[in-house]
Amino acid sequence: MTRLLAKYIFVLLAFAAYTAAPFVTAWSIREAVRNGDAAYLQNAIDWPSVRETLKPSLSRLAVDIPDATAEPSLWQRIKAYVGEGAVGTAIDTAVTPEGLPQLFTIRKAYRDYVSGQPEESKLPVLDRMQRAWARVKRAEFTSLTAFEVDMADKWDESRIYLAKLELTGLGWKLKELRVKFLTTAEGTVNKLVETQ
Repeated sequence: MTRLLAKYIFVLLAFAAYTAAPFVTAWSIREAVRNGDAAYLQNAIDWPSVRETLKPSLSRLAVDIPDATAEPSLWQRIKAYVGEGAVGTAIDTAVTPEGLPQLFTIRKAYRDYVSGQPEESKLPVLDRMQRAWARVKRAEFTSLTAFEVDMADKWDESRIYLAKLELTGLGWKLKELRVKFLTTAEGTVNKLVETQ
């Protein structure tokens, strides 16, 4: 009976660890960006894959590319061609283990000194976790080795970050990152529109 109970407890603990691991990885990535831990970020993120999945959505935002249902004008096609290349180059340069913490520092400085919005870095860890969890729109396992989480931006709730983590031999790793925007159609409820 004791052996059976021990196996049962072991299975429960293993399941709890498996379930919690992608959340811990996502939180650890967030903290590594905040603290400038490039060594952790190097191993926790598949950088080439994240850059490639991020480019389409950020290109749409930066260049203001119309959705696929509208026929783009000649100017929009030229702007898209030139702009997408520029955005791609910027992402290749900035979205790196060293560059991502620098972008966070710049954004934090802007919030502190220009916009006057308070920074939560001085809050206790549990309060920061609670605030981060409150912004999670969706978190689910899509397979035994894939986990997806959608989280609203802290400063702009119409911006949603979609992250996909995959289980590798060394643990969970961020493989994809996209940005979606909430838009309001005339007189209707907000609907999610993917910009890619």
